[in-house]
Amino acid sequence: MLVKQPKLFTRLLAWLHLSAMIFATLFFFSPLIAYEVEFEGVSKKETLELLKQVSQLEKLKEQPPATLAGLKQRAKSDLDHILQVFHQEARYQAKASYLLKENGKRVVISIKPGPVYPLAQYQIHYLQNGKRAEPRQAISLKDLKLQYGKPATPELILNAEDLLLDQLNLQGYAFAKILERKVFADLKSQEVKVKIEVDIGPLTYFGQLSIKGLQRVQESFIYKKIAWQEGDLYNPKKIEKTQEALDLSGLFRSVNISHAEEPVHQNLMPLSLSFIEAKQRTVGCGINYNSQLGPGVSAEWEDRNVVGKGQRLSFKTDLWSSWQYGNLRYLIPDYRQNNQNLIWQLNYDQGHLRAFTERTVALSVSIERRFNKWIHFSYGLMYKHLLSERSENNGTFNLIKAPLQLKWSNIDDILDPSQGASINFVCIPSLQFVPPTFSYCINTITTSFYRALTKDKKLIFAVKLMLGSIVGAGKRDIPPPERFYAGSQNSLRGYRFLTVSPLEKHCNDKPIGGRSMFIYTLELRKRITEEIGLVGFWDMGNVYFDAIADFERKLLHSTGVGLRYYTPIGPLRLDIAIPLDRRKKIDNYLEVYFSIGQSF
Repeated sequence: MLVKQPKLFTRLLAWLHLSAMIFATLFFFSPLIAYEVEFEGVSKKETLELLKQVSQLEKLKEQPPATLAGLKQRAKSDLDHILQVFHQEARYQAKASYLLKENGKRVVISIKPGPVYPLAQYQIHYLQNGKRAEPRQAISLKDLKLQYGKPATPELILNAEDLLLDQLNLQGYAFAKILERKVFADLKSQEVKVKIEVDIGPLTYFGQLSIKGLQRVQESFIYKKIAWQEGDLYNPKKIEKTQEALDLSGLFRSVNISHAEEPVHQNLMPLSLSFIEAKQRTVGCGINYNSQLGPGVSAEWEDRNVVGKGQRLSFKTDLWSSWQYGNLRYLIPDYRQNNQNLIWQLNYDQGHLRAFTERTVALSVSIERRFNKWIHFSYGLMYKHLLSERSENNGTFNLIKAPLQLKWSNIDDILDPSQGASINFVCIPSLQFVPPTFSYCINTITTSFYRALTKDKKLIFAVKLMLGSIVGAGKRDIPPPERFYAGSQNSLRGYRFLTVSPLEKHCNDKPIGGRSMFIYTLELRKRITEEIGLVGFWDMGNVYFDAIADFERKLLHSTGVGLRYYTPIGPLRLDIAIPLDRRKKIDNYLEVYFSIGQSF
């Protein structure tokens, strides 16, 4: 028989059940009060930063877990990450524990870093076809950048393996591989011993070459760039050299050099070169402006593969109201030997300046040789027909020149250098072969130096020095357009275009050019964002009457600021320069320059 419960009692039970559910929900699933994390036992600032970077407790502080159990699990998972940080420092006895204090408001990670384990032994066992062997040349610890007594970090041990394989590759063992690595951390002696077993594989030789993907480029051009011959002992540096030469040709969007997974008959290694050709013709035009020449236009055209062997034919012109320039250039790469170019050029110049009016046509042929990635040398012959008017020495000149140039540079970027230095020496012997005959030699040397003042290379200090001297014929014989003048976006900014030189007082301070030059420039370049940068600069220098600079004469100074907008092809440059030694009736109060690339 069922006893019917009173309605009041039933309602009371339901209310108690609901209250218990609400209480349990609030107790078990309510968010914790924000917690703080403390690391005990570590004082080194760099290590503390690393611990914070790997700690989930630190990263998720703004998202506290719902329960103390969740907080404990988060702290526990941090311990493995923390120990990994100390293992990276070769502290293989490091210990870590956690403690929750103040009901989870504070999480204290206690750390005992332990001692640093030094490297005490590094043994390499070489195998070939399963038997003990030795490479052609012994490989030392120095080759692997190892030193006994230094901390035996995992990074050091793994890098040594990579260097070991690199060393074997350089000896011709293209298929060398690590078979086994044994690392012993001796807790008693607190040092590390490493044993490496490596299969050096057979000595390998360059085998048959297959070429794929060519369209306009002929295979004969590719073979000129290849740094090895079939049958040569394998050397990865020759592959790198070939890759670099093909990339620098500008003819390919992609160059891929690959080799077989194993050698074939007589240990020959077949290789494959796959190409995706780039667009080989370029047309461009632009608008220029500076406060000296005013507005101007430029245009250029280039075919980088005229007859399929990398020959370059290009035309470029710059046109201002007072200056017109045109250049037709034909380059034959690898002329008679690799890294040597034959260059034909036809130039036209016409300018109307304060110092003179000139009209010039020049035809030249030169050999340009690259000895290595730092040193370039060129020499050649030039015929120059020059008409000089409104100058201190008017006339028509027919000149034979033999320009020589030697350049050394290790800068890291041509358009935006941040590190390195360069030296450029130019010597141009010149002969006026139509009576009255005379000869002279134009010599210039330009040096530049760059130093990054911060690790991120966003603050750069740059220095440039330009020296020049003309020896030989008397100054009055040398055609005025051939003499030295300063005052441009690259030499003594702020002064009127090509007017810094000795002046003819009785001809309204007309510049007459000089036989020596000294220009010194300091720049501080600061990159504000990825696209925007600022520059402060100071220029000083002068042009002198004699072949040796007269430093008793006053140096002209200028200063200014610049804005840089960084693009994938280099920075766009806007400079505003103020002449500090302004010459009345000659110089403006400031000059404005706009161009591509840094000033030097």
